[in-house]
Amino acid sequence: MNQGTKRRIVGTAVLLALALIFLPIVFDGQGSYQTQLFSRVPTEPIIPVLPEPTQVRPVILADSLPEEIEDSEAESIADEAGEDEEQLTIAEPVFTQDIPQLSAAGLPEGWSVRLGSFAQEENANNLMERLRGAGYKAYMRNIDNTQGKLTSVFVGPWLNRDLVDQYKEELQEEFRLAGDIVRFEIEKL
Repeated sequence: MNQGTKRRIVGTAVLLALALIFLPIVFDGQGSYQTQLFSRVPTEPIIPVLPEPTQVRPVILADSLPEEIEDSEAESIADEAGEDEEQLTIAEPVFTQDIPQLSAAGLPEGWSVRLGSFAQEENANNLMERLRGAGYKAYMRNIDNTQGKLTSVFVGPWLNRDLVDQYKEELQEEFRLAGDIVRFEIEKL
């Protein structure tokens, strides 16, 4: 045999021996990547079985009931009940809320508290956000006057003038702003 052929046979034998040693290690399945599937369906809860309630029939004792009530006793009880009757009087409903007056346009007149007018709209926005954060119904209006464009901040509107006075005092205490009570005007677009 030729020297080259011997080397080929020996090399093939070595490769087969190495393959027999390492292939079972590589293909045993432990190192392979497998996705684990998780069920999104919750397991069935374990509910303890309660025993069914037993129904107990009421016991009626015939001996404990009076056999007859005398007629005179029944009449005296009825007479006593008749003496205690009181006459019921039905009160008329009282309306405490004032009916709002209507403006020339047929709309209810409303009132608002004007807390300030600002040349910079950002300052008006800051005040309006503070008022809304405190739970008040605040809104802004742009007003053109001789000083230029101003942005006014209002709280309201309310239909009851007395309620507006109370809110004005409350706002003055809480925010230290002396507001003016003005009529609410619907904004024209």
